[in-house]
Amino acid sequence: MEYASTIDIGARKQRRDGINEDGIATAVFENQHRQTERPVGVFVLGDGVGGEDCGDVAAFLATTVVRKRLTDALLGPGTDVPERFGIDSYEPTPPTADADPNGAVSEGKIKTAIQEGIDAAHQHIQEFAQSIGGRPATTLVVGVYVDGHLHYGWVGDSRIYVINERHEETKQLTRDHAVTNDLLEKGEIDDEVYARIHPDATAITNVVGGSAHGQPSVDVEFGSTEIYRDDIILFTSDGLVDAFPDNRSLRETYQQATDMDAAREEIRESLVTDDEIRDIVLGADDLREGVEQLVSFANDRGGKDNLSLTLARDRGTTPSPDSPPLRGAATDTRELTNQETIIDPPEEAAESGSATDSGDSGGSTRAGSEANASSGGSRRSSQDGGTAKVVSAGEGDPPTAAVTIAGDETIFEIVDGVTIGRTTDGSDQSPNIGLVVGDDASVEPHHVRLECDDDGYWQVRDISAVGTFVETGDGTWTVLLSSEGADLHREHGFDPSTAADGDLDETTRLEEGMAFTFEDPRKEDPITFRFFSSVEHAQNRTRWSDSTDGRPFNGFST
Repeated sequence: MEYASTIDIGARKQRRDGINEDGIATAVFENQHRQTERPVGVFVLGDGVGGEDCGDVAAFLATTVVRKRLTDALLGPGTDVPERFGIDSYEPTPPTADADPNGAVSEGKIKTAIQEGIDAAHQHIQEFAQSIGGRPATTLVVGVYVDGHLHYGWVGDSRIYVINERHEETKQLTRDHAVTNDLLEKGEIDDEVYARIHPDATAITNVVGGSAHGQPSVDVEFGSTEIYRDDIILFTSDGLVDAFPDNRSLRETYQQATDMDAAREEIRESLVTDDEIRDIVLGADDLREGVEQLVSFANDRGGKDNLSLTLARDRGTTPSPDSPPLRGAATDTRELTNQETIIDPPEEAAESGSATDSGDSGGSTRAGSEANASSGGSRRSSQDGGTAKVVSAGEGDPPTAAVTIAGDETIFEIVDGVTIGRTTDGSDQSPNIGLVVGDDASVEPHHVRLECDDDGYWQVRDISAVGTFVETGDGTWTVLLSSEGADLHREHGFDPSTAADGDLDETTRLEEGMAFTFEDPRKEDPITFRFFSSVEHAQNRTRWSDSTDGRPFNGFST
């Protein structure tokens, strides 16, 4: 397998004595026997965010931690399974430990390994953030190439492309986790060209790291595609496609234009387009020359930001089909891997609205693998443009809103007065959305109620004896505690005002994407819900785990 990588500070930061916040980590290993080759490639690229907060360290930690995790997971099963080389005279005795030689490098296991690696990197960066008192973060693209397929995951707006030589086409495999993409999906922007020069063109909605007190897991988006011998894979930070430094002048050209077609063409001549990337890569003599020419081209266009690039290809795989293969972001379905604490309502429970025993006979207060959407007549419906299940968690007249569980695609449509909490079998007061635990567990049946006031604002009200933690706008958490709960705490000699930063209260107003949890978020694996003002907003979410002034990642730009 061939590959070439480079990082460059970029022309503008070079002039300003800036730093390079990008990072790349790569591992390629392979076995060859007779006419059979079996390469496995691990490619990780990160674009650090926030120089003053050591974004370069975030990118370094993320890329190296993820590479190590994936290398450890794939090094053996990726190449040294003898059965994969078709040696007729070889019969292993005793049988190999792995009865299914395909299993260790299956798509599902690779994606789980990517998720776990990114989560580990995220926690490393959180620890670093705590030590420096900052908010270092990074985007990340991760690709694992094995058996002629690329399995990949990403966070943020760094990208993966496939450039096909036979059909002379470029396909972007990733969707940017960016403010402008959200605006395009909502129809607030209807022009792809204007999205490239929008004032928020570099604002992202999803990163690895960020706050020292954020969630322990990252929402990673995934995809897989077949790779052919005439494909070249490109991993890149946004410094390549956003090379032009003066978007303001291009916006003025766009806004003042009378001939929009001519204005769009003029703007495209300043930006880096997919066709230009294709021509440079396919015109280069080899991959090393390709990355060098891409860097030179971006710097000639202005070199606005750091550049990191990897090109890779496998000439030993199958040729492209006669028709261009259907692939790219438009053909991939968003997928989030399930973690141990994620609640995925089974279809039977979602449709019947009945509680289901989680099977947690140990009486643990950790949530099981099922959820209960009860007392409201649950429903399930398909949604255009996504795979998320929508479950009704209450009956009533509008207004309605939605909540999700971190890392799960299910959307719970809620109405005024819906309650959320833990429940046990036989509870007389099951919440509308309940996390099922073992029969012997000592838990509060009700924890929190979501309400809509006369002015149309939603708020969360604690109705438990133990409290509810809510993520505030500055990335910290505050505790809500009902008056009865506060009195109970004081009876036991505990001052509840010390439980979290901020004033102790029973209610607080909810903003778009705000998170709340029943457990102290500083402890391991809290179950976290997230509020959205509508099902549509919940469907369009990428990641809202860290917000400022109610907006996702305010101030984080790449």
